[in-house]
Amino acid sequence: MANNNHASLVFACCLATLTLPAHASTMLGAYINHDGWSLSDIDKFNSTTAKPVAVVNLFTTFDYHWDSLSIQASNIAARGGTPMITLMPYRNNNNSMLTAIAAGTEDNYINSWISSFRNWRDSYPSDSRPTILLRFGHEFNGNWYPWSNDPETFKAAWRHIHGLFTAAGVNNSVEWVWCANNVNVDDFNDITRYYPGNDVVDWTGIDGYNWGSNFSFSRWKTFDETFSSTYVKLISNYPDKPVVIAEVASAEPGDLPDLSKGQDGNDSDASQSKDIWVQDMYNRIIASYPAIRAVAWFNTNKELSWALNETSLSGLPNTGLNGYNSAITNSYFLSTFTPLKTTTNSSTGGKKTGGGKPRKSTSTSLVAATTTTATTDRESAITGLQHTIDISRMPIIVGEKLLGLEAEGFRRLPPDALKNIRQNRLNINQY
Repeated sequence: MANNNHASLVFACCLATLTLPAHASTMLGAYINHDGWSLSDIDKFNSTTAKPVAVVNLFTTFDYHWDSLSIQASNIAARGGTPMITLMPYRNNNNSMLTAIAAGTEDNYINSWISSFRNWRDSYPSDSRPTILLRFGHEFNGNWYPWSNDPETFKAAWRHIHGLFTAAGVNNSVEWVWCANNVNVDDFNDITRYYPGNDVVDWTGIDGYNWGSNFSFSRWKTFDETFSSTYVKLISNYPDKPVVIAEVASAEPGDLPDLSKGQDGNDSDASQSKDIWVQDMYNRIIASYPAIRAVAWFNTNKELSWALNETSLSGLPNTGLNGYNSAITNSYFLSTFTPLKTTTNSSTGGKKTGGGKPRKSTSTSLVAATTTTATTDRESAITGLQHTIDISRMPIIVGEKLLGLEAEGFRRLPPDALKNIRQNRLNINQY
């Protein structure tokens, strides 16, 4: 009873004295044209936005090695960013490699990847060695990638490749991102079936888009309608994991459906505003999504005009940049990446030269208060309180019927249209 009273007293003291700014923050990120090959593209984004990005998403497959990735990752680090490497388990756009990975037949490639990564990391001074985010096999609950719709093999492959990184002693510099699509288009309708385990996941993540009315089964959706359902599922099932929105964007109201891309919708969203959508998104993250610790805008125009600062598919400048810049001036949004893991690395890599504005160093620890010496009881109370706050601030789930319609619509799309939506949208090769 005495111990319980002591814990209650500590918890009550924390309630009275706890401040949240160290926890309440979200790091800015983006996918930028040319996957890190182009410093000028990174500079263009950072110079036209109110703050530079902390995280830059890039895509690669088992066709590529660190002779390519070292250039891309170094460019990102040179501009003060942290690479989020989306590693897609296939070669030449062919069949899934999950079975081969789980069986160990791809170990030579993976171990070579790890060794080259270590050499790249260790080329930096010991007090400023980079961390990477590694997003393996993203959108596993879709039907457009070869590795989709196979939860048991996916989990086995994930655990095997994570084990190779652990055996090589490099996981102190790697944060693993388990990232679902916001709409279940698989046969299971339950993303938890794909979860490989708390011991091998550092971040959970979501990809989601506002497709507007460009498909017959889609309409203009708010950020809440796009993300609230999957976010609540992640927080309810994995409360200790921070969330990254790894891909997010909105169509332009001026986008017109393109039948060659399977878009059979209409222009009923013409009166909407992308600037309002973008600003609302970042405001909603502050208000109701405290577990979102990083968010990466998908800043390229592919199947729709997703970007903020490029030329849209209609030939007009993209919109949304004004709403983005207005929202991210809030101190809640950070341009500095702080690793989750305690390592000897004190920086995320490279000289922070060029590409935008000075960066403020702001802690993004998962523990809410880290500025005072604490007992184990107090630390536990703070952590538990933060989880309570996260849950109490969870958004109301909206948009489930809309997402259900999208899921059915994507299932009906022909394979070529699906390929256009996902696999044909990236610039993995050097341009």
